[in-house]
Amino acid sequence: MLKPLIMKEKLQRNLLKDSKYEDDKSFLNPHEGDKASILQETRVFSSYPLNTQKCLQILTKILYLINKGEDSLTPQECTDIFFSITKLFQSNNEILRRMIYLLIKNLPVNDKEIFIVTSSLTKDMNSANDCYRANAIRVLSKIIDYSMATQIERYLKTAIVDKNPFVSCSALLCGLNLYANTSCDIVKKWTNEISECTNSKNAMIQFHALTLLCSIKCQDKLALEKIISTYAKGSNNPSGSLASCLLIKYASYLIYCTEVEGDMGNASGVNNIGNVSSVGAYSSSNAHNNITMRSSSPMYNIHDYTKNSKNQLIHPTTKVCFDYLKICLKSKDIIILFECVKCIFDLAIYDIAGRNTTTVFNIDILNECIKICQLFLLSTKIVDKFSIIRQINKLAHHRPLVMSKLNSDIENLLVDSNKSICVLAFTTLLKTGDESNIDKLLNQINNYMSGDNSFFKIQIIEEVKNLCFIYPSKCNIILNFLSNNIRDEESYQFKSNTIDAIILIISQIPHSEETAILQLCEFIEDCEYNSLLLRVIRFLLLHIPKTRNPAKYIRYIYNRLILENATIRVDGMYALFHIALKCTENCKDILFLLKCLLADNDDEVRDRTNFFYYMLKEKIIDLELASTTNVHGDSNLPGSCTDEQITPQEKEANAVKEADVDAAESENMQQKDKQAIPLIDELLSNEEPSNVEALLYYITNHLENNKNEEFQYENIKDEITKMNDTNKDALSSTHSKRKSSYSENLNNTNTLTKNLEQTTDSVYLENVSPFIEKYSMGNIKIITKSTALTESEAEYTVSVKKYIYDNHVILEFLIQNTLTEQILSNVNLQINTYDNKWIILEKTAIQNLYYNSPQNLYVLLGKGSCFTQAEIINYNGSNDNGNDNNSSNFNGNNETNVYNVTQIFQISLHFLTKDNEMDEGFPDSYSINPFSIQITDFINPKILRNGEFKHVWESMDNLNSESVSKFSLNFENIQLAVVGLLNTLNMMACDNTDIVENNSTNHNMLLSAKFLNESNVLCKASLILSQQYGCLLKIICRSKSRQLSEHILKSLE
Repeated sequence: MLKPLIMKEKLQRNLLKDSKYEDDKSFLNPHEGDKASILQETRVFSSYPLNTQKCLQILTKILYLINKGEDSLTPQECTDIFFSITKLFQSNNEILRRMIYLLIKNLPVNDKEIFIVTSSLTKDMNSANDCYRANAIRVLSKIIDYSMATQIERYLKTAIVDKNPFVSCSALLCGLNLYANTSCDIVKKWTNEISECTNSKNAMIQFHALTLLCSIKCQDKLALEKIISTYAKGSNNPSGSLASCLLIKYASYLIYCTEVEGDMGNASGVNNIGNVSSVGAYSSSNAHNNITMRSSSPMYNIHDYTKNSKNQLIHPTTKVCFDYLKICLKSKDIIILFECVKCIFDLAIYDIAGRNTTTVFNIDILNECIKICQLFLLSTKIVDKFSIIRQINKLAHHRPLVMSKLNSDIENLLVDSNKSICVLAFTTLLKTGDESNIDKLLNQINNYMSGDNSFFKIQIIEEVKNLCFIYPSKCNIILNFLSNNIRDEESYQFKSNTIDAIILIISQIPHSEETAILQLCEFIEDCEYNSLLLRVIRFLLLHIPKTRNPAKYIRYIYNRLILENATIRVDGMYALFHIALKCTENCKDILFLLKCLLADNDDEVRDRTNFFYYMLKEKIIDLELASTTNVHGDSNLPGSCTDEQITPQEKEANAVKEADVDAAESENMQQKDKQAIPLIDELLSNEEPSNVEALLYYITNHLENNKNEEFQYENIKDEITKMNDTNKDALSSTHSKRKSSYSENLNNTNTLTKNLEQTTDSVYLENVSPFIEKYSMGNIKIITKSTALTESEAEYTVSVKKYIYDNHVILEFLIQNTLTEQILSNVNLQINTYDNKWIILEKTAIQNLYYNSPQNLYVLLGKGSCFTQAEIINYNGSNDNGNDNNSSNFNGNNETNVYNVTQIFQISLHFLTKDNEMDEGFPDSYSINPFSIQITDFINPKILRNGEFKHVWESMDNLNSESVSKFSLNFENIQLAVVGLLNTLNMMACDNTDIVENNSTNHNMLLSAKFLNESNVLCKASLILSQQYGCLLKIICRSKSRQLSEHILKSLE
């Protein structure tokens, strides 16, 4: 027998176990079902006696299937269901009948099948059950055509004036549906019945009646004016707020058409008033059906026009509509008040002639609106304050002086608990405030810039930017506000908008250029977004030369050469070069600054710097020679004599001499330029020079033997010309041997040295910047070479490029459609893999892919276990005095080995194929060759200087990270084995160890690279070619950890 305590504990454990997995249970939709099984279940509709509950369940499943949209019904299936439903009319169950009505409205059936159910619906329309009558009328309005509408017209006219509000409203809604479709002529005959309903005391009947009546009269300006005038007298007000709001919209619509558009039939004019979109729908349908209406042109004599206090003419229609709006402003209903104020503010925006006045189309009405706004602003309800401040903010942009009367009330909202109201209040005060209050407002707004809502911050930046153009004298204060906010840690979009604002201010307000450029220079000192940094640097290089003191800003760009990555260094170097060309007085200083990049670790930075450095050096020499020539030329002229002492004959002789000197100077400069630029012309020419092999030989020889000296092309020019014919073959073969050993062999493989330009593509940065922010990916480490995943002759070509980060990889797929007759829409990438070392976090899609217009698609992969875990383990292992047991345990556990990154991905394209943009298209897919992520993708080849390998190798001895492996390679000779080893490991050979002697049977290599472009990876390799065993390799690898070294060597397996 169990003790009570033990029993209690067991029950508790079981209950906890059930509750633990209760949330994991997936939700099962009771209405979910297979289409075939649901269609099979419709046989229940024919059973006798009828199972009402079962029929309701099946009808619900059919409705769910139709609205789900995944597995659409065929026309034949719709017909079968439609015929089956008609059998359910024999049941008098009210709930079942309403479900039948609902399904009939949703089933897409053709006109030929409508007659089957029309008789049943007509019978229900004449029944004593008001629920049947009302719902039958609403269903009929959706399915009947013109001919059938004429047959049941008398029933509908009777239903409009029915005593039951449900039936009457259903008949009015039926009229709206018929009028909007094809039976508008029939509905126009119901005017008397509709007009009778407009006097109903039921608010809903009156609203629907007015809606239908105004829709019928929408094209008739005088008829609409008559409807509004009946309510403008004040004795016959609508009984509900909905009807009043509808008349307010039509009144503003009439004013707009009278004063602005001038044409009632122009649907685009209706759409300009956002609050009469429903009216526009009906007017456009009338225009489509070519309905003959009364002319909307003015039918008034000049004597009909009234005058205001300023003797300005007012159109009669405008006066009638504004009279009604003034009556609505006296209403106690808050909905009517807000709708009236909103429509008046919208009209005030279109009245350009009445700017900075309280009149709207010569009617003084804004003062009354301001009083209503004050009541809203003092309300305790958040929705009232938010709705009215939005309207005030919108009108303040067009009539700031008028809206400034509300400034005292708006200032109280600056401390409101709702932040959205605070921001709208602040932006409104910026528009309506005077110049003296700007400093105070900018200090207050800093309290709202500390939150996380970037949308409101961007709105504030836009409004502050506009202040510069309103008050140019406050430009420096506003620029200081922008610069202070751009230095904080904010989103990419916020900083991008702020940079755009500063650049726009510089372009529009020239006197702000010095201050704004200085603030941009300070911004690039601490900018975490490379794309923004590049934009600012490229903007500065164009505008710094225009400043009074360009040297003041040069140091900011020079700092980028020291502190930033290779991409920024290249742009910074080019910016300094461009400034030096424009500002000749700073040439020598900039030339000295560029020296720091002549020995840069990055090949691209080093090569470009050398090129621009020597170009700038030649430019300085040209300037010095030109200045010397000018000095000597001036000294030869008779300049010691005064103008009074020189005779006319002497003046003419001097002028001739000056012309001769200028001509000689020009000729000398042209000859000098011809002598100075042949080297650049030779290198940049589209056609390959005949002596390029000899030239490259001398350049290579100079770089190897005299690195510190300048290469003088003039010294070897004659020698190259003389020996070009005799020694061309020898030089070509010698240089070809060098070229093959250093670059040509690497170029023949797909795993060429990684492209180390750090995200120079701004399009890439704009597409993936949300990913970088969301997942805190940090800086990019390596960009791999693009790899083709399809044949070049394929219908759709796909290539992939990998952007390597610390613990993420962004895959950039370049997709091109080569079929001229097809458009690919909704292009998505389906990726399948069996490992979990890399997890798909984000994917993008391509909306439309046109012929020969390649587009990019991005996939973000996240690493299952971060590389930082390995560093923690290595740190703990180092405290154990090099205990090998720990490392061996780590190696044996593949799940915890973070360097095991190899994973293969199977991919395919899924898209809709279309013949043109209007085509719906059909789904299709396209298989692509698989690709993989390997440890060598995280290695960036880096060559070390001569003799440096030995010192670095010895310094890594105490890391206990050495790994040794032996392999049998399938190569015919040592030279092929060297090239294959470099390609597979993605490393560079040091100390010229990639050069192999002819017919050599053994060779030693020294290889170097950097893991994630940070830590060194070194290898010593020994190759032996044996007749018995083939090509054998012994390789030793050292890196920051033994696990990394082992996985690098495993890539050779």
